[in-house]
Amino acid sequence: MTESISDPGQPAASERNGRAAQGPDPVIGAGITLLGIFLMGTGGARDAHYVFDVGVLTGVLGAATFVLCVALSAMKQREAEKGDGEPGEG
Repeated sequence: MTESISDPGQPAASERNGRAAQGPDPVIGAGITLLGIFLMGTGGARDAHYVFDVGVLTGVLGAATFVLCVALSAMKQREAEKGDGEPGEG
C-alpha cells in the first residue's frame, strides 16, 4: 500500500504532529478568564456577592491557566529549537 498525497487544503501529518508538540493552547485560559469577568459583571450588577466572588475565583484560575499554558508552550518551543540545531553549533 502506498502513501497518498494529502489534499492542498489539508495539513500534512507531520504538520499536525508539530502543532501538537507546541504545547497547550493559551486560549483555554483566556476563555475561562472572560467567563470570570462576565460572572463578576453579572454578580456586581445584581448585588449578588456570591456570584461576584465565584467570578473572581474563575477569573484568577483562568489567568493562572493562561500563564501556565504560555509557559509550557514556550518551554516546548525552546526544546524543539534546541533539538533542531545543527551538530556543529554550540
